[in-house]
This record gives sequence, C-alpha cells and structure tokens, in this order.
Amino acid sequence: MGRALTMIAGIAAAMAAGTALADEAAPGDGLFVEGSLELAATGYTFTEGPAWDGSRLIFSDIPGDTVYVYTPGEGAAQVLYTPSDNANGHTFDLQGRLLNAEHGSGEITRWTAESGRQTISARYEGKRLNSPNDVVVRSDGMILFTDPPYGLGQRTGELGFSGVFALDEGTGRMVLIDDTLSRPNGLALSPDETVLYVGDTATQTLWAYDLAADGTASGKRLVADVTDDSKAGRVDGVRVDTEGRVWFTCPGGLCVVDPESGTVLARLATPKRATNLAWGGADLSDLYITALTDVYRVQTRAKGIGSSSR
Repeated sequence: MGRALTMIAGIAAAMAAGTALADEAAPGDGLFVEGSLELAATGYTFTEGPAWDGSRLIFSDIPGDTVYVYTPGEGAAQVLYTPSDNANGHTFDLQGRLLNAEHGSGEITRWTAESGRQTISARYEGKRLNSPNDVVVRSDGMILFTDPPYGLGQRTGELGFSGVFALDEGTGRMVLIDDTLSRPNGLALSPDETVLYVGDTATQTLWAYDLAADGTASGKRLVADVTDDSKAGRVDGVRVDTEGRVWFTCPGGLCVVDPESGTVLARLATPKRATNLAWGGADLSDLYITALTDVYRVQTRAKGIGSSSR
C-alpha cells in the first residue's frame, strides 16, 4: 500500500489470480450467510478504504490515485474525485463529510464536492506524519487514525516510529496512543466507544486499548494472533458489530473474533486477498470487502455500528 506504486502494483498482480466465488464461509455460528458472497465491483489496481455513506460505498484505488463511489443497483462505480493523493482509509465526520487517510501527502484530510480537499492534520510535535492508513471518528468528533510508513516512498520519515493517534480537531490537540506497533493498520471502536481495537499487519495481531474521553489510552492487551503463513492475506481492516464482535481481514479472508476470549467465531474465505471491510446496506448487515482488484459484498446475520464512521 501507499505511494510506492510500483511495489503495490507488483503485489496486486502477484496476488490477484483467481476470481471465481468458490470459497464460501465456514459455518462458524452462522454469522455469514452461506452462498451470499458476490462481486460488486472490479477492474481496479488495489482497492482499499471502504466506507458507507448511508446509501453508497466510497472506496479507494490507491495506486490509481482515485476515490470511487459505488451505488448498489446502478452499475459500475463512478469516480468521486481524482487525484486523491493516494488516499487509503475513509470515514465520515459528524456532519457526514468525507475524511481521508492519505498515503501520498502523509495527511488526514477532509473532502467535499463544494470545497475539495482540506488538510486536517499533517504533523505531530512539529514532525511530518508518515502515511496515514485508516481513520475512524468517535461520536464526540474525536478522530483516531493509524500512521505506518507504507506510503513514504521517496520521503524520509521524520517521526521514527509507526503511530496510533487521537486528534481533537477543535483544539488541535493530538495524543499518541501507541508508538510500539510495527505496522498499525485498521482500527475500530467498541459499541460503547470505551475500547479501541487496532490491527498490526506485520505481526498478524489484533490489540485492544481502554480509551479515555481525552483520547489517552491504557490497558493495552492482545486480543488475537491469527498468524498463518499458509494462507494469503494479512490483518488489515477492522470493524465491530452491535454485539461487540470484532470483524477483520486475516489470512485467507475475514475473521470474526470474540474480544473477551480471543476466540475466532467465524471465518470467510475470499477469492482474492482482502484488504479492508465496511458495513453497508439499509440495515448495515451487508459487509463490503475490498480485495486487490475487486470489491465484494456478503450478507451477514449481524449489524454494524452506525455507518463506517465507527
């Protein structure tokens, strides 16, 4: 992922073999509706950052430098805007405006059709961010994001670490939640927003933090280690359902875990390597999955929290 476009394109090409929807969900506890996995959109280079705005899916083609919008039942996805500064993760602020984690610029930005792109955050303690990867918003407006080095490209990293951050946009105060994860990636909040979950792609692990009102965190703990070198795919995108179960990409496709016990409750095999996921549909029971050149949709027997904002 990121601004090293040739590297991303090479990864995508190497991993993209096979498009048939042959692999289905493991029965698990019936969280995935068997036989419902379908192709929603295809023909991209490396898809990422799915986010549901209430009626449409927003997603990125990172090396394509373009953000797309897909409306179910209306054919192929349409360009929302380009160039995108190699935007990766997306979410929405409390006013429903699109927020972006940009690899190319190394910034968190806001985009609207009326005003275009505006920078929200580009530095921490005077040093330039690496390449923000994914972003969520708490119900009080606090912005939380991960900042690994994937998109640095020819830029020299100034921070010297990969971070997980909380940003109070109103005051400009930024809190460093963790600087010890190797490649922090997807993140999500528990239903009551007191716990933050973060995936570490390098170690194939999912972590939890107790999150305070001011954005500080404590009680870091390992939720699950899903390392499996026999299967393609990594811990990347993370979401939570209304029951508090954590859904995330993992080797082979998607995993659903009970965060209290660390037990993997269900798995879904995807035809291509999954990169991220987002709740969607009228009742937020559909799950959209970005996977290299494609976007898939699967029905579940769960419901997502709010929209893709948390």
